[in-house]
Amino acid sequence: MQAVRLASTKDMSHGEWLLWRQKGIGGSDAAAICRMSRYKSPMGVYLDKLGELPPIEDNPKMKAGRMLEPIIADWFSEETGYKVQRRNAILSHPKHSFMLANIDRWLSGQNAGLECKNTAEYCKEDWSGTQAPTEYILQCNHYMAVTGADRWYIAVLIGGWDFQWRVIERDDDLIRNLITVEKEFWHDHVLAKVPPAYSHQDTEFLKTQFPTSTPNAAFQLGEDTYPIMQDLFRARADEEDAKRRKNSAANQIKGLMGENELAFFQGDLKFTWKTNKKGIRTFNVIGGDE
Repeated sequence: MQAVRLASTKDMSHGEWLLWRQKGIGGSDAAAICRMSRYKSPMGVYLDKLGELPPIEDNPKMKAGRMLEPIIADWFSEETGYKVQRRNAILSHPKHSFMLANIDRWLSGQNAGLECKNTAEYCKEDWSGTQAPTEYILQCNHYMAVTGADRWYIAVLIGGWDFQWRVIERDDDLIRNLITVEKEFWHDHVLAKVPPAYSHQDTEFLKTQFPTSTPNAAFQLGEDTYPIMQDLFRARADEEDAKRRKNSAANQIKGLMGENELAFFQGDLKFTWKTNKKGIRTFNVIGGDE
């Protein structure tokens, strides 16, 4: 392992661990910085590193992740025959000290690590293919960048019983891009205290950041906002077009269904058009190919 050991996490409190997170970019930040995360935005990472977000309070989901991590690691060892061990350390890249890693397990006899995930049943589709979700591919390549590992395994427990695992091979081209993106983010945004642009994940945050308006106060948009406005106008037009196409297709299906409540395709229920207690028929899409 090429990483630099910065601190032991064996007896580290949750508060201390959160402070260490602010000292650099971790694996769970990688996808957000690359704008590839479904849940976290670059702005969220930026504010977190500056300590401007409320402390993350412990919750049952976080506790479950901690409690189940050793079980998932043991399950992985039993399934694969690979021995794993704890590192109990915050690690950093030997050249890029802002790149941090707090890994779940290291594989004995291999230049490889293991990431353990616990997720809900409704996330099962994320794992339907042969590859791990994109967020985790980025996260694990971040860890490989820090540690110099050749591959990273990821094990997931879905809904408390469905255990799966994947292997992510080192991608040097991706790692070079990750280092470039993370370096720019750390220096050009965090250290320079220049916030990145808001993104779609920031809707709720903006509601809490600016909960009220100042009566009659006005803001003059500059010329540099013109491309953003054009994106918004195009998106609204696309949305209206999609709504028209959706209604047209739904009405064609309704016309074929007539008085029938259910519509099947190749044995699978696809649509329902049922009359409720108020005498109103409601059309629902059950499933479809995305």
